[in-house]
Amino acid sequence: MILGGLQTGTDLSLAFPQNASPLPDHLDMGNADVIIQSCDSVNFRVHKPVLSLSSPFFGDMFSLPQPFDQEVVDGLPVVRLSEDAEVLACLLTMMYPIPSVIPNSYDKTLMLLAASQKYDMDIVQSRIRAEIRDKKLPMPIGAATFRAYAIASIKGLSSEKETLARLTLDFPMTFEYLCDELPSFEGWILRDLIRFRKRCRDNLISCFKSFLDLSIPPFHIWTICASKRSHISGFGYSPSWLTDIFQKRLTELDQAFTNALPDTSNIHEEYISALQAHITSGTCVACPRVHALNGEMFCNEIENRLALAISEVGDLHVPDWASEYSN
Repeated sequence: MILGGLQTGTDLSLAFPQNASPLPDHLDMGNADVIIQSCDSVNFRVHKPVLSLSSPFFGDMFSLPQPFDQEVVDGLPVVRLSEDAEVLACLLTMMYPIPSVIPNSYDKTLMLLAASQKYDMDIVQSRIRAEIRDKKLPMPIGAATFRAYAIASIKGLSSEKETLARLTLDFPMTFEYLCDELPSFEGWILRDLIRFRKRCRDNLISCFKSFLDLSIPPFHIWTICASKRSHISGFGYSPSWLTDIFQKRLTELDQAFTNALPDTSNIHEEYISALQAHITSGTCVACPRVHALNGEMFCNEIENRLALAISEVGDLHVPDWASEYSN
């Protein structure tokens, strides 16, 4: 739906983001047959058939007899919506043959996706996500990630909620860090994120503990190491230069799960650094040969297992009433 003419006296900048292009002059909305009104009282003159084709919600609405006391502006019936003018303006650009507009704000983009979901606009919703990918909209960082997660949760945006939940793992989840964003959270949203975060931490702990058993492939390749070995309860003796990496991570993970989860993407660099130090010590000639033959395979397996430990954590619950409650 592409927006039609705005209500007389309305500033176009209220409806579009500052960097958005105005409506093409060739779009004549003189034959509009309905007005949709934003929650901040901006009117958009549009066409019922366009709305109906894009949205079963509006198709059902317009198929029903309209109330006799329905509000009318300039002879057109008015439909009041709960979205603000910027979100509605962007939503309308997805429905008419004009360039589509995506908000610069990630929070507003979530509201746009929520509106398309609320009005059963499946095709429009797919177009919005495609536009987000094509334009590479920056993801939120820091505390803003938690606010975006709360919005996606309350609006029932499962895909975005999952993505944002994983992004929050890079930041601490403490009162001091989140105090400005806490008003965005319903109790169940905060509870679900805490549980998700704890499951991720627990999975990583289990994963790193499994790395300590060098008798199981692909870790068995290091059992030929002739250097000083450390005894690990339940796992026998293992080369300390390698197991010290995993023990360090376990120590970090044993701290409160409210801390940011340790970055596992640099495990390869830690391995190379420890191996170089081990080789420099001159106490082992076997490990350089093992690394040359299987080192990259070993690191890839470690990284894959750690990534799986996080990715397999799911079940981020979205109550059936969440989206309805938010409207």
